Amino acid sequence: MSRTVASWEEGKPGPVREYALSGTPCAAVMRHGIQVVDCELGRRYTLDQSSIGYGCESFVGSAIVNRDGVKIGQICVFGTQPLHDAEMASALVSLAAVRVSAELEHRQQQAALARSEAYSKAIVATAAEGIITVDAQGRIESFNRAAENMFGYEAAELIGQDINILMPERYRDKHPRYIRNYIATGKGNIFGAGRELTARRKDGSEFPVYLAASEIDLDGGRCFAGIIRDISDQRAAEESRKAVEQRFRAVFDQRLHLAGVLSVEGEVLEANQKSLDFAGLQRDQVIGYDYWDTPWWSHSPELKQRMHDAIRAAAAGETVRFEVTCPRSDGQLATLDFSVRPIKDKDGEIVFLVTESDDITERRLAEDEARQHRARVAHVARLSTLGEMAAGIAHEINQPLTAISLFAQAGRRLVDAGNFARMGEVCEKLNEHALRAADVVERMQTMARQGESEKRVVDCNELMETAVRLAESEARIYDIQIEFDKGSNLPPVSVDGVQIQQVALNLLRNGMEAMVATDDSARSVSIRTRMSGEGEIEIAVRDKGCGVPQDYADKLFTPFSTTKSSGMGMGLSISQAIVRAHGGSIGFRNNDDGGTTFWFTLPAVERESHHE
Repeated sequence: MSRTVASWEEGKPGPVREYALSGTPCAAVMRHGIQVVDCELGRRYTLDQSSIGYGCESFVGSAIVNRDGVKIGQICVFGTQPLHDAEMASALVSLAAVRVSAELEHRQQQAALARSEAYSKAIVATAAEGIITVDAQGRIESFNRAAENMFGYEAAELIGQDINILMPERYRDKHPRYIRNYIATGKGNIFGAGRELTARRKDGSEFPVYLAASEIDLDGGRCFAGIIRDISDQRAAEESRKAVEQRFRAVFDQRLHLAGVLSVEGEVLEANQKSLDFAGLQRDQVIGYDYWDTPWWSHSPELKQRMHDAIRAAAAGETVRFEVTCPRSDGQLATLDFSVRPIKDKDGEIVFLVTESDDITERRLAEDEARQHRARVAHVARLSTLGEMAAGIAHEINQPLTAISLFAQAGRRLVDAGNFARMGEVCEKLNEHALRAADVVERMQTMARQGESEKRVVDCNELMETAVRLAESEARIYDIQIEFDKGSNLPPVSVDGVQIQQVALNLLRNGMEAMVATDDSARSVSIRTRMSGEGEIEIAVRDKGCGVPQDYADKLFTPFSTTKSSGMGMGLSISQAIVRAHGGSIGFRNNDDGGTTFWFTLPAVERESHHE
């Protein structure tokens, strides 16, 4: 269906009509352009009473096209009489169509311009920044709502006023010179790039603004537009940030640790003054560099790689800690307790890494001295123990030596008698008892040997077996049975075997001495190995003696404290120092059925790490 926009019938405006386009001369106009039918219109087109032009004799029509050449309508004239001058009628209708097309184009442009102006005014009116336009003489032409709120003026108060009314008085005299210079040279500081300035409100107060200005050319005349943003809050935030940074720097530089702040990728963002002074460095030697490539770790390629791996682990969320060496400003290597940990934001995202190091060189030297002193004391204690066990050890050695002598004499007699058949048996017995004597001597030498403490991963049951064999020589003298209850499937331990055997031997001898005074005919001391808690092995020595008196319980591990009539009271004190140095603990409890159980624990080594 088509609809008339305007019509004129019989000398007066006609009504708006809707009609079917198909089959009418109007359809031919939309398909082929201008159409002229000078007479007999009804013979050429079949028009019924509902068709436009029904009963007319002639027709002239021309399409109305837009700027893109698209037909958007048409002008058509139906006549009740044949055309006298078809060519003239065609020209007039075509001219009218062109005029209508031009008018429509003009009206569309006017409407678009009106919409654009309304849109621009709405944007300017509602913009968050202040927008001001001035003419070439510096007089204010427009002043938007945001500018009103910013400066405290109504727009009506400022239209026509010089723009310098918005400037502090100390700058007002300079502004006209800036404008003249820009007009003459085309150069100005605020045009294009923008800059921070000081502005003045209606009440006389000053505030910082960011101004970006541009020139507008209107019909050959110059005017200027400025966009102004109040940066008071930004300035306050910057001042606050600077104050926070100053406080952070003051606290950061006063830290006792050697501290640094890294990006997640490992770049050094900050390093406190202590960490720089420690190695005699300047900030530009470390800031911006990958942490593992800084001079702190350049002395060791292996350490650089370890630092690289530690940073990667921290970036993945781990906290890493280990001991490292680092050159001091005097060139000497120091020992540091180093750690790196991730710092997360409120959403759990890692935002940077923090490193901390403590110089533990003096502590390590003191620990080494203490360890050496403890080893010397333990050695003296072992020698003292061996001296106290001399009778039992002598008996232990004398037995195989006596057997060796007897078998040697028997062998001599066999040789004298020419009976060589049994000499092989005699030699085997001699070798057996010689090895037995050598085993006793070797155990004594091991206990008496002095040297650097050296930890090894060993089987706890094997250590205790050796300690039991050493104690058995003395146990036989007192007619005491030593029972060994071995724990099954125990993980290994990392210990100095001699020192741990010394602790076990001391507890076994204490248990045997406690049993000597009893009348029990079946006297025995038991030693047991078991897992205790998570990751610890407990070694417990149980006797059936008289127990520990209550008044000695609190000072039993104090040096020179003893319940025995002889001895210096150093055994348990030394044992406690040895066990603690191995990361374990030691204690005792009186048994409900009599006697005492002394126990100590040792950290177990994971089987996987042991195999590695």
